[in-house]
Amino acid sequence: MLSLDPDDLFDYHSLFEHAGVGLLELTFDGRIRRINPNGAAFFGTSVEALTGRSVLDLTHPDDVERTLDTLQHVINATVPLVVLEKRYIRTDGEVVWSRSRVSLLPQRTGPAISMVAVIADITELKRAQQALETLNLSLQATLEGGLLGLGIALEARDLETSGHTLRVMQLSMQLGQALDLDAVKLTELKHGASLHDLGKLTIPDTVLLKPGRLTPQEWTIMQTHAHNGYEIASRIPTLARAALDVIRHHHERWDGTGYPDRLAASAIPLLARIFAVCDVYDALTSERPYKHAWTHEAALNELRAQSARQFDPQVVAAFLTLVVADPNEFHTRH
Repeated sequence: MLSLDPDDLFDYHSLFEHAGVGLLELTFDGRIRRINPNGAAFFGTSVEALTGRSVLDLTHPDDVERTLDTLQHVINATVPLVVLEKRYIRTDGEVVWSRSRVSLLPQRTGPAISMVAVIADITELKRAQQALETLNLSLQATLEGGLLGLGIALEARDLETSGHTLRVMQLSMQLGQALDLDAVKLTELKHGASLHDLGKLTIPDTVLLKPGRLTPQEWTIMQTHAHNGYEIASRIPTLARAALDVIRHHHERWDGTGYPDRLAASAIPLLARIFAVCDVYDALTSERPYKHAWTHEAALNELRAQSARQFDPQVVAAFLTLVVADPNEFHTRH
């Protein structure tokens, strides 16, 4: 059997005491059998005060269950090593973050009876990440507020659509959620909805504000707003391609007779297909100089009639299900 020289024992002890990270030996029930000075400094107290204490008593309450589950994997030898990021509460009340590598501590003979944890202090890293996340959320809110503000500002030029941008944005989000879009896609849909009529900035007042039906030449001019809006919005560097697709393609038709690119069926981007249903519903149920507002029921009948002609039939079906699922809430908000 290999025997250890006393000098080797001293070296191992010295290594344990002077390691630049926290080193802990833990019993299977989580008590600290040994801890080095760097580990004690992380917790803000002494080695003596920590020896015999449970790490669960030092763990942030929200991380206790996750800690227990992780340690059990080590104890059961499910995995040879686990990496755990978690929070502790120091003796002075400060919350600190650690990244721990935990494994069984082998014995010279027999099965392991304890675990070894190597703890690195990542508090400053976590705080920096949280600060960046907060900044990102702030920038995102600023962007969304700016996009929506621009979309609403366009309504000042076309007063009969007052409130249209906000309504179709909210309705698109409801329909997107009903279709199980993820958070990224929902954000892209929201951004595209906010700016869907951006291209109307380029349409002359004589066409945009005309109270009667447009002539074929005027209708050709009006149709350019989808392409023009896409070109303008393309200069916004943070706007996703999927949001731009909503602006460009929300007047495409399922049967391929729409504009500007005469796309058909699934070639039309999904977000544009979703938005198109919401946009038309709101247009039908809104008062315009050239028409009275349709009733809710009449608008739904028109969506049914245009399913698989103007609109994606699956999107129409989801829209109708959304209305039926909570009609009172739908009528209240729209």
